[in-house]
Amino acid sequence: MGRLLNLGKKTMNMKRNKIFIRVDSGVEIGAGHAMRCLSLAQALKKMNFELCFISKKTKGNISKLFVDKGFAVYYIQNSYSKSKKNEIIKNDANQTAKIIIKHKAKLSWLLVDHYDLDFKWEKSLRKYVNKIIVIDDLARKHNSDLLLDQNYNENLKTRYNKLVSRKCIKLLGPKYALLRNEFSDLRKIVKPRKNFKNILISFGGSDPTNETGKVLSAIKILKTKKQFLKEIDVVISNSDKNKDKIEQLCNSIPNAKFYQNVYKIGKLMCKADLAVGAGGSSTWERFCLGLPTIVSIVADHQQETTEALAKKECLINVGLAKNLSVKKYVEIFENLDIKKLQNISKNSLKVVDGKGSVRVAKKIRLLQST
Repeated sequence: MGRLLNLGKKTMNMKRNKIFIRVDSGVEIGAGHAMRCLSLAQALKKMNFELCFISKKTKGNISKLFVDKGFAVYYIQNSYSKSKKNEIIKNDANQTAKIIIKHKAKLSWLLVDHYDLDFKWEKSLRKYVNKIIVIDDLARKHNSDLLLDQNYNENLKTRYNKLVSRKCIKLLGPKYALLRNEFSDLRKIVKPRKNFKNILISFGGSDPTNETGKVLSAIKILKTKKQFLKEIDVVISNSDKNKDKIEQLCNSIPNAKFYQNVYKIGKLMCKADLAVGAGGSSTWERFCLGLPTIVSIVADHQQETTEALAKKECLINVGLAKNLSVKKYVEIFENLDIKKLQNISKNSLKVVDGKGSVRVAKKIRLLQST
């Protein structure tokens, strides 16, 4: 009897759609792509999808978090750094294909969120899966059945018209921002900011230009002048090479608190009245909670979206991080306009509501009937 029950359970699982998620994380690329894939995976799991991750064991990766959340992780090897790009992509595709063949279900899909993997990679894996889902924001050619670009751009509706097939379902804009449940839950209690007493400094990733240190040094100069600098929360990752110096700097500033590798940063965002940080996926977390932000552009792909959102008065764009100095940050703080910050808080709340992961999961579920 027990054997029959086990066989029945196995048969039932075979009917579930299985989605292989190809994504990486680490010191150099950060955790943004991996975290948004995890958010989507959790939403899809509630809809009876079976999910697993395919990742490289890069330094500082967060694959253990996938396992902690109940997902299987299959690892592929890093290509040699001296290899040509085409060879790296081909090698990645071959390893991914082997994993899919070994662990595939009756209906197997592939989801990829990776700047280094492209149309050729997708096309080479097409024969191994039923559907391909792509998460990207670089406006490039894709071989996909569904494309998600959660960024805001002025040409949002047309930027992929000639880059994907007509049959491809396009989910475009911050309406589909992939956020953890933490943010949709906290969204229910937040209100537009009016007073500015607490500041959150968080640049995520490795912060290669040490923006955290620059901002703290500027605050140290201004500490006695600005009323909103009542409490200062500083969050960095383990991959920040300046973490020891930043901790020392925090200790030298009254009311500054130092945090490292905070998974649930939402509570600190709710507490804050103003943030200083990078562009990228954390932008949507701050928007969801109505947190006005001074944004330094730390990567080229952040520039277009940051500039477009600044025009809509949803954030303060201070330009490329590599061009910013302590003196410049002092000037930025000295010239802050309270009314503008209040408007930014209201405007950003209108852009992201925290329900993007569920929206995307529902659209993916509809793919089953196509």
